[in-house]
Amino acid sequence: MTARYKVRLVARNEGIEYIDERDIYRFNVALVNKIWRIQLPGSKGKNFQVHELTDDEERVILARIKRYLESKRYFGIVGPTFPAIVERREPASHQAPKAN
Repeated sequence: MTARYKVRLVARNEGIEYIDERDIYRFNVALVNKIWRIQLPGSKGKNFQVHELTDDEERVILARIKRYLESKRYFGIVGPTFPAIVERREPASHQAPKAN
């Protein structure tokens, strides 16, 4: 049996949503220097709560998101495709304050 899921770019290609029968996951994403960059951690659920992926979630969800992004053509049906990588960043609440 194939799991049903949906992946889509949102917010002017600045975010990506992954939806399956369990929940909705959201990640920031950017196309920088011809590389799709998926930023972790993402959020889970309707309330956008920061969520660290479990090993199983990471294995399945990130693979599907990478496959989706790497198949996107930059100019619709023509144009190049770009590789996707995962980048880890600290949530804003855990980042050190900026020096003035």
